[in-house]
Amino acid sequence: MSILARLLGIIRLRFMWKKTVILSTFVVMSAAVVFAGEVSLPSAKFNFQVNTISSDSTYKPFLAFVDNEKTYIRFPPTVTNDNMPIILVDQLGDANTPIILWQQGYVVINQPSSHIKIYNPKTKKLIYDLTFPEQFNYAVVPPSPRILPYEYAGFFVGATVGASNIDGKGISAAGGMKAGYDWHFLKGFLAGFEFGFNYDGKVSKDSVNYKSWNINTMLRAKYLFQSGFSVTGKAGIAYVKNSQSTPAGAASNSIRNTVAPRFGAEVGYLFTNGIGLNLEYDHLFSSSKVLSLNSFRFGVSYIF
Repeated sequence: MSILARLLGIIRLRFMWKKTVILSTFVVMSAAVVFAGEVSLPSAKFNFQVNTISSDSTYKPFLAFVDNEKTYIRFPPTVTNDNMPIILVDQLGDANTPIILWQQGYVVINQPSSHIKIYNPKTKKLIYDLTFPEQFNYAVVPPSPRILPYEYAGFFVGATVGASNIDGKGISAAGGMKAGYDWHFLKGFLAGFEFGFNYDGKVSKDSVNYKSWNINTMLRAKYLFQSGFSVTGKAGIAYVKNSQSTPAGAASNSIRNTVAPRFGAEVGYLFTNGIGLNLEYDHLFSSSKVLSLNSFRFGVSYIF
């Protein structure tokens, strides 16, 4: 029995040794595979800043750096290639649109970056603003209006519906259309022009009907916040046409028209797909020929 026990013990030790060697080899090989594919970290300091717009810890970056002409961003482990956040990044000069890839746990952008926007992939809501202070100066490398949603520039069209008050004589339904162009000058600041047509409505007072419409051209200045909200001021002139008549159809002061000053203001929100929602106020000055006008409208616009 003692000889058999010794033989069994030797066999058992050899089996355990082989198992240990095989397991150790597997662990080393696995580690080699994992670390061979890891992104190498640069020796430079990780100088980045994260500004919280709308807190969402699932997508908050905890590491970011620029190395070898590429930008690397590390997110929590719950973020994978299948649920990556929406990344919007500066475009350098006349370069092609940046390419954004998932590589070994990092979001990798094929260019050095100075300013990156991170959006929730489901709600499309801006949640984090990531900057690299030492990379670029906006005066040298302006943000591209084609990439950053809060700096859209270019041709736009829009339509409005609402109400107008014609010289205090009554309130009427009103609507209009507009088209124009904005240029991007500084970060968030745009300026341009617009042409519009507005039907200002029809009201009655003291047995007289009043009807008004105008065609206008306006200069405009706009500031777009990083969140997508905007404020706009406008000033220009309008060709105004007023008509007055009695209920029976007899003319009363007939039809009058002239060019009059016009100014307006609006607040809005711009989505990343170029669609905007606006609340607009416009004032048309009166003269000896036409009535004054105040209008409030809700508008929808699209930037190409």
